[in-house]
Amino acid sequence: MTGREIVELVAILTIPLTIVVVIVERMITKRGLGVRAMQVIATATFMPSIIVLALEKLIDGATVAALVGGMVGYLFSNISEFDRRPRNGGSDVGL
Repeated sequence: MTGREIVELVAILTIPLTIVVVIVERMITKRGLGVRAMQVIATATFMPSIIVLALEKLIDGATVAALVGGMVGYLFSNISEFDRRPRNGGSDVGL
């Protein structure tokens, strides 16, 4: 096995592994799939796919940069809104 094949195999295996881990963690903690969990699942599905396509030379460097930039923008786009939610059992004192 070449180094590229190992990287591709690890990238592809992270997709189902991350999905299973997130779902199991949510079931154990008895929480639903929230915004952050969905972002983790989306990232764990999207980023390895980009890596494999780039390593197989099916997409060029500019496309990879655009896709990764779009994903980073997606992940960080709503951080300021997410941090404004009430804490301490719904009390918004001190915000």
